[in-house]
Amino acid sequence: MKGFFTSHGSPTILMEESKWKEFWRKMGEILDVDSVVVISPHFFTYSRFYVEVQEKLECIHDFYGFPDELYRYEYSTTNDVDLAHRIYKEIQREGLPVVEDTSWGLDHGAWIPLMYMFPKGKPTVPVSISGLSLEDHVRMGRAIARAVQGNVLVMGTGSPTHRLDLFQLSSRKEAFIDPILSVAVSQGVDSVISLSKGKEWRKSMPEGDLKPLLAVMGYSGTQGKELLHDVPWPGVSMVAYSFE
Repeated sequence: MKGFFTSHGSPTILMEESKWKEFWRKMGEILDVDSVVVISPHFFTYSRFYVEVQEKLECIHDFYGFPDELYRYEYSTTNDVDLAHRIYKEIQREGLPVVEDTSWGLDHGAWIPLMYMFPKGKPTVPVSISGLSLEDHVRMGRAIARAVQGNVLVMGTGSPTHRLDLFQLSSRKEAFIDPILSVAVSQGVDSVISLSKGKEWRKSMPEGDLKPLLAVMGYSGTQGKELLHDVPWPGVSMVAYSFE
């Protein structure tokens, strides 16, 4: 597998019964990789990309107002520092603004799926999304592809439908953009970018504008295949794609 995209869901998934936990466990068994590059919508920087280069990546509980039990879940791991430096150099060579950083760690968009996929930990490189265009995130993914050597998983996370205004105000579990997004992903990156210009995209309010997905598609250079889809909560959908 060249790339993997998965929604991470609400933090409440940690204490709920969910088929996604077993799915992540099985994917971790299938994806016997040496290192991971993770691109989460919750690691957002404005005018340039950040690549984390510190040795240890700490768990970040970047969610607020949830039950105390959720803050007892912890996942941290080491960085693949050599890979992180190569990614930084290749993004720079691509002509995109980028810095090496040591101030972040693993936010819940990264550590929730990773905790189930690789409970013993895998060296992981977090790379941010930014305020740059979707096309620039595709270019960022292509730069990561040049930096990767060996058995590495490049993974993006986020939800296609992320209508938090409906999360507590509605009982209807509607997947706005999801069916046509999966078709676009199966057709390739240009189809996803075209979809982003339509009203369905705006109505769905996709998490992080699905920039992690675009980065993974840029990295893989292939069309994607839907592995799992669900609408666990009103206004929030989950999906997983593989890129062979």
